[in-house]
Amino acid sequence: MTPTLEHGDYLLARRILADTESPQRGDIVVLSTNTPERSQVKRVIGLPREHIALTDGMLFINGMRLAEPYLHGLPPYLGLDESSWRLGAEEYFVMGDNRIHSSDSRAYGPVHTAQIEARAVCRVFPPSRWGRL
Repeated sequence: MTPTLEHGDYLLARRILADTESPQRGDIVVLSTNTPERSQVKRVIGLPREHIALTDGMLFINGMRLAEPYLHGLPPYLGLDESSWRLGAEEYFVMGDNRIHSSDSRAYGPVHTAQIEARAVCRVFPPSRWGRL
């Protein structure tokens, strides 16, 4: 999740209650996975029922290019191939901020609402990087 998060950062996260709230675009979330790490931290890019397209190094949501200021100048997508996904009623598209080294929905597809465990609220360690995300 570089540049937003660095190795060794500790986050305060709030559990998401499925029946009262849902993740929003740009949220950093904790996902349960079937990987050895058992959980991942990713950013919500696509919301239920949206169309996500990666085209010529750019990221589009429902045909509109997505502005991603949290990337701090990093390219939104690396590669010239084209891919697209149509999300279901309970699916989200997630990506890491460090796109070149991220295993995310581009590799394993959309994630189901039930896989999203919590929303990151703020970084609590190290003290020099403390603050809201």
